[in-house]
Amino acid sequence: MDILVTNDKALDWLLNTENPSLRYRVMTELLDIPVINSEIVDLKNLIPNSPQVLQIFAKMHPDGYWLQQNETTKRFVGDDVEYGSYATTHFCLSYLSELGLTKDNSLVAKAAERYLSLQKNDGDWFLHMSCLYGYNVRTFVRLGYRDDFRIQKAIDLMLQTNRLDNGYLCDMHEKKTNKKKSCYRGTTKVLLAFSELPEYWNHPRCISLIDYFLDREGIFQRNDHSRYVNKDIFANSFPSGWYANLWEVLYSLSKMGYAKDVRLKRAWDLLDRNLDSDGRLKLDWTPTKCIWKIGKKEVTNEWLTFYILLAKKYREREKSNPDIKK
Repeated sequence: MDILVTNDKALDWLLNTENPSLRYRVMTELLDIPVINSEIVDLKNLIPNSPQVLQIFAKMHPDGYWLQQNETTKRFVGDDVEYGSYATTHFCLSYLSELGLTKDNSLVAKAAERYLSLQKNDGDWFLHMSCLYGYNVRTFVRLGYRDDFRIQKAIDLMLQTNRLDNGYLCDMHEKKTNKKKSCYRGTTKVLLAFSELPEYWNHPRCISLIDYFLDREGIFQRNDHSRYVNKDIFANSFPSGWYANLWEVLYSLSKMGYAKDVRLKRAWDLLDRNLDSDGRLKLDWTPTKCIWKIGKKEVTNEWLTFYILLAKKYREREKSNPDIKK
């Protein structure tokens, strides 16, 4: 395959990747090359047998789930809704969606259908954890389940969940006090989910969620914009898990048309300070137990850089919005 050449060093770096999944996403999502292009078709055909995909499938139980031993209890979890640290079923399905697979793959479909069968009647999976159902909605939309009634139930749960500060929480913390503030991490996962659902971007619940982030300039404490919301903001991590990331917030809000809101200026400035001279982002943290090995810490990372370029692409394409502060 011929290597494309641009005037963007970070983009050229990504286009030279040996990872077919990443190259496929760069060409289709960043460069908007049609999926019928012969090179794109060839790349897509390489993905199911790529080392990264095979590594994940090698750990899958024949019945369609991924197990992990809990270090404290020594129990194995993952065959039900209880999950472990970055290696159980809902994580692995997310990784496969990032790598470009969909339910058209028989192994993905087997695992996805089994996991969806564990869903509760109200669209939840486990303790109304927003970090989980938000994460799952994004995963299953990317896997091709957008029109599935079970995903719609989870979306309806996101739409119907309201808190005073416009964020999200979970049963585990909600029961402690009805005045407890929302969870920034879980709220970020719901934001990521809604970024995949443009049909809801003008829904009042989605607008209030966007306000949750804009009112805190994206990454600061709501009532004190001199302090970051939590330590997650200082660590660029991948793949996406339960921590919140600066790139997740800017990518989501950019995709939804809010990148040029003046309230995000300091968040963009922080991001730019983290980039190297070629516009690439370094990986600060990745889970050691993650099945998907995406690179070494303290080294510029292809996947993080890809998402930064996507966020900037959406920012540059953004049209003037009268509701956005200039």
